[in-house]
Amino acid sequence: MSKIFNHFLQISYIVSFFTVVVLILLFPSQAFSLASESKSSSVIENPRAFVKNYSTYNDGDNNTIIVGSVAKSDYQDFPQTVLVGLKTFNNITGSNEIITEAPYNSILYKDNEPFPFKFKLNSTVFLDAVNSKPFIFESRNVSLPITKLNTFKLDYPVLPQGNHKELYGNITNTSPIQLNNITLFAIVNDRNSTQIDSVKTVIPHLKPYETLNFTFIPDPVIENRVYFYSCVGGDVDDMKVDQFQIINISSSKVLGYKFSSIMQIDYIDYNATNNQFVFKINNIYPYPGSLSLQLMPIQVDPLNVSIDGLPIENMNARNSDNKTLIGLSIPQGTHNVTISNISGE
Repeated sequence: MSKIFNHFLQISYIVSFFTVVVLILLFPSQAFSLASESKSSSVIENPRAFVKNYSTYNDGDNNTIIVGSVAKSDYQDFPQTVLVGLKTFNNITGSNEIITEAPYNSILYKDNEPFPFKFKLNSTVFLDAVNSKPFIFESRNVSLPITKLNTFKLDYPVLPQGNHKELYGNITNTSPIQLNNITLFAIVNDRNSTQIDSVKTVIPHLKPYETLNFTFIPDPVIENRVYFYSCVGGDVDDMKVDQFQIINISSSKVLGYKFSSIMQIDYIDYNATNNQFVFKINNIYPYPGSLSLQLMPIQVDPLNVSIDGLPIENMNARNSDNKTLIGLSIPQGTHNVTISNISGE
């Protein structure tokens, strides 16, 4: 009996195999479509970031606008760079496409904090885009050394003031470093706290301690529904990877800094009265990162360096090429770094 059963089982395997081969030969596109769908599903279900909400409207030129916000998951330790995807059908090419957009903030590192995104699609080319649902196409751990500059202050009301529901505000550079290519962004909400638009504006340059005006303008199609703005923020990098960022303290005194991790600088200040330099640094990576400092000219008197008020006893310091070089290790989280007794005119 068992021999007959085994023989029958072998015949079943052979028949099943040839059936699959025949189906692939007859319907190759469907077979590969299923494989492709399986692959894209794994991308959609990436757990590192998620789409918090989204909404859709058509603008005055009949473009399909899809707005929403994304956030980092609270169980993901590493900061994320994200691309939002949108599956739609291209009527010109006759094929399915995935269109991607980045959120207005380049790095997601605070758990569940929403950052806006916006798609603008030609409704003639992408006729079914209005029914598309945005998803996380890509979510990657940030690994390159990046310095985020958070040394600016935003002043603005929550409610719009303009005739077309614009929001007016001021941005002030609170540091001795010029800020370049600042992207300011916000989420536009209706009376029910539903996101109905994503807005942004770019400020090319902001000199040290300078204050400039900025304006957020919602799409005219939805302006009558605008009730308040939320999640107003800014994004700026110092754009120097593995290079020293230079700060001119005086005509003859220079300080340079360089990080080997993902750091956000929240505050920088030099007090000429007591020759003291202060950093407020947020190491947003889950591991300690190094801070390299260089001071010109060479410091004759010993420098006093502390982290969160605790002096660094065995400091890694040396002199080279008319510079004093210092190496520090910055733990995860927010810390105050103070450099005192800086010499030079």
